Amino acid sequence: MTNKETLKRTVVLCLAGALLLILTLIAACSGSGEDADTTHAQKPHITTPKTTGVTTQATPTATIPYVSAETPNSTTPTSTKPADAVESSTPATTALPPEPEKPKHVTVSLSSTDMYTGSLIEVSSQNPYSYKVASLYTPTELDRLSSSELSELGWSSLYTNKSGLYLLRSRLLYLRTEAYTAFNLMMTSFVGKTGNRDIQVRYGYQLVNSATDAASLSDERVSGLVVEINVYTEEGSFSIDHISKKSAYYDWFDENCAKYGFIMSGESGYFRYVGTPHAEYMQKNRLSLSAYLTLLKNYSFEEPLAVADSSGLLWNIYYTPASQGALTEVKVKENSVYVISGNNRDGFVVAARDKG
Repeated sequence: MTNKETLKRTVVLCLAGALLLILTLIAACSGSGEDADTTHAQKPHITTPKTTGVTTQATPTATIPYVSAETPNSTTPTSTKPADAVESSTPATTALPPEPEKPKHVTVSLSSTDMYTGSLIEVSSQNPYSYKVASLYTPTELDRLSSSELSELGWSSLYTNKSGLYLLRSRLLYLRTEAYTAFNLMMTSFVGKTGNRDIQVRYGYQLVNSATDAASLSDERVSGLVVEINVYTEEGSFSIDHISKKSAYYDWFDENCAKYGFIMSGESGYFRYVGTPHAEYMQKNRLSLSAYLTLLKNYSFEEPLAVADSSGLLWNIYYTPASQGALTEVKVKENSVYVISGNNRDGFVVAARDKG
């Protein structure tokens, strides 16, 4: 073999070895890429959203980007809740309580003269008693009437109906029947508690002259709703707040007279009947009749003054102004017990409670 042939064979072998090396490298590179692809498919990269104070479990699903609630340009915030969290429904709005039904009522028709009658009439120089209501009698004239005639006119004689519970200064002592009945109930309780029967009735209804006498019509005693008492003993006559009598007399009446519908004025032993529950409210709040009537103008059928009396009964008290016409329609709750009185001023006062 010549040198030329030997050189030729050597070049061929080198080329063949180089080609084999290249093929080997290509095969090695190809195998490395397949392994890398397989590894990436088995272990995907997972991004877990950030949360504050909440531990969430990552889920092998598509990556969920975290959007901060403070990001100003975000238009669709993505929830950071765990995938298995259940969305709550839209919170229901709190239903407003229904408006209370207005109480059903009936109407009572009262005439203009009814404003001058009842237990709450205020009699004073500014509001004189109206003699036009009915014919007024002096006590002497009443003394000439029979018991049935007196009853028909709404009067009661303390002398004719002596109870033995108290003494009388005169036989010509009269009260309106509702005041007379309440006074006897009060005195029955007083005697039962104290055993004292030395209370004397000094004055009741007063009408000195005729019904046109201005002085008489400005005196509250013309209403027949006032009774004045004192203590009459062998030692003499005393006021009920006399230093030696105060604890046994004045204190008892001050504490109990309102339960029977009376208020006691600053003048010792002077009682004015206004009826319950008015007396209890006035006594508790130390109101005069005039102040009480003014207060009631703030209350109506729709928004009355609620007063609980000593027996636990709840009364609704309110004012209705007199109309300019002949009749005034006064609202009263349906199926209720009520008492209506004029105020001798400009309207009517209603006290009503549920039956039972």
